[in-house]
Amino acid sequence: MSALKKLTKESLPQLAIAFIVTASTNLLAKNSIKSAIRGRIRKLVTGSAEKPYKDIQIVEGYTDKVMDIFNEKKIFPQNIGIAGPPGSGKSTLGRSLSKRTGLKWTTLYLKDLGKPYFFKQGHIYENIRLFRTQNIDNFDVIIYIDCSIEDAQNRVLERDRNGALADYVDFKKLKEIGDAAFDMADGEEIKIPMSPVKIKIQPEEGYQDIEKLRIKVREQGYDPETFSKEELLFIYRYGKPKRGILPYINWGAYNEELLSAVQVSLRLATAKKFLS
Repeated sequence: MSALKKLTKESLPQLAIAFIVTASTNLLAKNSIKSAIRGRIRKLVTGSAEKPYKDIQIVEGYTDKVMDIFNEKKIFPQNIGIAGPPGSGKSTLGRSLSKRTGLKWTTLYLKDLGKPYFFKQGHIYENIRLFRTQNIDNFDVIIYIDCSIEDAQNRVLERDRNGALADYVDFKKLKEIGDAAFDMADGEEIKIPMSPVKIKIQPEEGYQDIEKLRIKVREQGYDPETFSKEELLFIYRYGKPKRGILPYINWGAYNEELLSAVQVSLRLATAKKFLS
């Protein structure tokens, strides 16, 4: 008992320091954390965590093919929506399309999507959760960047804006709900060859995605009128209504690093120098 008392009174600060140092060392060894730190440093120096924008040749090629489709279909969209996982290239494609169409490229943020957003004409809007939270009938054309989870995570690390996203966001769940939101929309799915880019042009009767979701959810025994669009998608895909960003969080992202730090602290706690 006296040894335990001595441990708690005299050794606790040392154990806490050992935990903090070990956990910090473990986390700083991860590429995702290094990427996030580089982004923070860049923001302090330049005012923005973003790397300077530059045209990417392969994306310019995608844009050429998208414009070919617009010309072939004889459509002149006034509003375009772009969605896809983090790191999929939404912003790069949106900026490239903006130069070709004259539409204003606009990034939406988490705070913008908690309720129906007022979309202005003459814009290209992009966000991860755009199609799953908003009425996509606001868009003449919707574009979904259906890249692989691995490619998206690698891009997140490369851009240094928030590399930790690759750890604490459940990309699999984020993509599955995004896939469902796009697939549920009516309209011919047009794939850009040799790319992850998929397009749907709004049919005359609209995309009908919410109507179809409500039918699917009603079949599962829920009253669809009481749920948001994102909740309907979660019910359809996983059987339970969820909304917001929290369902996409990987809560155990750093368990291994933290557990290692706990083990180091416990080893110190049982060392003779602390119990002597």
